[in-house]
Amino acid sequence: MQEIFDYFIEKLNDNDDSLLYEGNYVFRMYNDKLQVLTPVTGTLVSESLDFTPVSVTTKQPIPFVENNKRVDWLIEFGLLVRMDGDEYDPATDKDYANIQSVMDDMQSEVYDNEGIRYTFKTQDPNYQGYSFLGKSKVAIISCVFNVTEISFGYFSQESVFVLGSKTLDITNFTINATRRFYTADKKDTTNNDYNMPTGRAMVFELTFNYKDELDLLKEVYGTQILSKSYTLVHTFNSIAYSYTVVAESGNEVGVTGGVKKLTIRLVEVL
Repeated sequence: MQEIFDYFIEKLNDNDDSLLYEGNYVFRMYNDKLQVLTPVTGTLVSESLDFTPVSVTTKQPIPFVENNKRVDWLIEFGLLVRMDGDEYDPATDKDYANIQSVMDDMQSEVYDNEGIRYTFKTQDPNYQGYSFLGKSKVAIISCVFNVTEISFGYFSQESVFVLGSKTLDITNFTINATRRFYTADKKDTTNNDYNMPTGRAMVFELTFNYKDELDLLKEVYGTQILSKSYTLVHTFNSIAYSYTVVAESGNEVGVTGGVKKLTIRLVEVL
């Protein structure tokens, strides 16, 4: 998981507050400070920079027997963050805000590293308490990732569905293309027309987290006008596929304490 470790640190260091994060180094700790020696460009000397150390505290792989060499990882990174004052307040700490921003940015991201592909599920950084470095306090921050690794292929979130002007927050989807055929032979020719294709039916079943898609809510609740049609654009691998569709059916299965989800079955119309 060195690739993910390096990628996480790279994103942490891409900030506007001159915050420095390092890992896998021999650190110098003295005078209640965390410092790393960094060469100064164009000179033979090095300067000491304050930094936040990052380390891997948990790394648990779950391998699969698929040809794409899929591995699901549970990874936890630990960070020691300098504290100002006696109490740590994540709401005012620039390090915490930066870490939170990186975690949010990596949520559901697809990262490609030399042909190996990764996607991430993240959660908020977790303040685990504090420790002492000399006389100074440092906050212990935990960052947990669920990572899926594959050697080839794609992840489902790389399909994006836009219905009208709304990008749906898809949790599950099914796309089905079915060819239509003649079911009887034409009697005015000598040709055999059985099972000759006459067209194609496209059906999309989309389950998504509801976010004020009122037209689709009306489809589920049976109050939408019957003539209502939509433009559905499915984008995958930088190619956009556009369809004119109507809602054949819709449903909602609610669970107390769960997220409100709708399932819409859309059929292409010509």
